[in-house]
Parts: sequence; C-alpha cells; structure tokens
Amino acid sequence: MGCLGGALAFAACDKDDDDPVVTDQFNQTDLTFLNNAAQGNLLEIQTGQLAATQGGSDSVRSLGQMLVTDHQNAQDELDSIATSQNVTLPDSADSNGQGMYNALVGLSGAQFDSAFIHMQVAAHDTSIAMYQTYANSGTFSSLKAYANRNLPVLQMHASYLDSLQARLPQ
Repeated sequence: MGCLGGALAFAACDKDDDDPVVTDQFNQTDLTFLNNAAQGNLLEIQTGQLAATQGGSDSVRSLGQMLVTDHQNAQDELDSIATSQNVTLPDSADSNGQGMYNALVGLSGAQFDSAFIHMQVAAHDTSIAMYQTYANSGTFSSLKAYANRNLPVLQMHASYLDSLQARLPQ
C-alpha cells in the first residue's frame, strides 16, 4: 500500500509539471510583443488626445477620441496580463513614437489632419502586422487571446483611416 501511495504522489507531482498554467511563462518573443504593444497603445492614446483637440475636422477629432478610448482599454488589458506575470510595462512611447508626437504638436487644422492621418495609417499597418504575427504564432495564452481580441479593433481603425486618407486633398 505504501508503494501505491508513493506512486500516486509521484504521478500527481509529475502531472503538475505538465500543467500549462505552471509552464506558461513569458519568453523573449512574448516580452517583445508585450512591450511593443504597450508602447503602441501609449502612442495612440497620446496622439489621439492631440487629434481630439487639434484636429481640423470633426472626423479627425472623433477618430482621436476613439483611439484614446480603444487603446486605453487595450492598455488596461495589457497591464493586467503584465501584472499577472510580474512584468513592468513601459510608461511612454518609444523614441520613434515620441518623434511622431512631437511632429504633430505644432500643427493644427488641415495640416494636422493630413500629417496625423498619414502617420496613423503607417502606425496601424505596422501594428496589424505585429498583432497578426503574434496571434498566429504567439505562445503565451492570455497574450495570444489579447492579440486576437484587439486585432479587429486595429483593422477597424485602419479601415476608417483609409477612408479619411482617400478624402485628403491631393
């Protein structure tokens, strides 16, 4: 009976080793996606706030507010995932993102709208590719689910941006 009890205890311990919750740890690809997604969200929030106040058209101002809301929600979700893994997220956009923000600060009206839309089209194309890649090949389950949930939001933003870009003066 003692051997059977020992065998069951060993089997139970061995089973725990295979539990995906225990082995589901961030790898470098996960950390890279997490950090890039966070910096992207922070840039979208920052530039969206500018668009909401400095946009020359109602469409750009509305888009700016939508970007703030959607990317703040996405950032809140990322914060939760990072906290669960004891990972600290960046608290600002990277230098490229900061450069985009700085380029927009001094603009207003139609000049702001044009620059903002062009920058946002490029930023969303990059983000969509990054989210799609991670959604297809990511390994951390909650981060992969995050990418899959937020990819349609990014695609919706891109579609709206494309329609705004088509209306810009040539």
